[in-house]
Amino acid sequence: MMSTCLLNSTDSTIGADRKNEQYWADVEAMYNETTPSHRRRNAKQIKDRFHKVNKWTDLFHSAWLKVRMIYTSGYSDQMWIEKAHALYIKDNESLNLGPFVLMDVWNTVKNEAKWVTYNSGLKKARKRKGSGKEKEGEDVSHTDADELEEQPRPIGQKKAKKLKYAKSKEGDHLDLEELEKFGKIQSEEHANRLKVLEVQEKLSSENIEQAKLAHLAAKEQKEAAQMQREARKYELETKMFETYNRLLSVDVASMSNEEKLEHSDTLKYLKKKLFAEK
Repeated sequence: MMSTCLLNSTDSTIGADRKNEQYWADVEAMYNETTPSHRRRNAKQIKDRFHKVNKWTDLFHSAWLKVRMIYTSGYSDQMWIEKAHALYIKDNESLNLGPFVLMDVWNTVKNEAKWVTYNSGLKKARKRKGSGKEKEGEDVSHTDADELEEQPRPIGQKKAKKLKYAKSKEGDHLDLEELEKFGKIQSEEHANRLKVLEVQEKLSSENIEQAKLAHLAAKEQKEAAQMQREARKYELETKMFETYNRLLSVDVASMSNEEKLEHSDTLKYLKKKLFAEK
């Protein structure tokens, strides 16, 4: 149905400058030619359905454009589409639309300048009638049907490009607050990362300093133990030397043979300990 409406709006060989009633009559005829009999519709049914489908598709397209301006770094087409689905639901909570399920329709019309221009004209018409806001309880599909009759078909390629550019500028203005908010979040995250790095660097420096102190303490403890061992060795050698000198001056004449032998062995042992080659 959307393809049929689009074809009748853009194909100059069919005659795109027809009046509103003739246009919808031609759409009805073309649509029913390629549609099973149980799904055929009259012009009014096609017209009403078109405005509903078009409204939902344009809302999703607007969400997609907003996402493209906010998430610009490292995002693929599929990631933009997933974000657009979430934004579509969030931005239209009051309309209770639910998830967007017309991806085939959107893929068909998203790059058509006439479709973009047509919806831009609808938005301007709403602003003229209600200062850019829909009245509470207003039937959206009925509003679109009335506004469609005010839209001339077709418009020139240059004008379509101008309107597309104007819509882009309008989107820039509307999303400026979102972009500023996103920039602020990015700045805060960067500042937080710097704080974390600063804390990590400080902790690393403190750990290094503690390791140095522990190493010095262990070294000093080792040196103190070594000095104690050397002091005990010196003290032992001093006592052994004093004993050796004292035994040398002892008179062995009055000793028994057994005492003389023990005296001699003791001197030999002390001499070996004190004067052994090092």
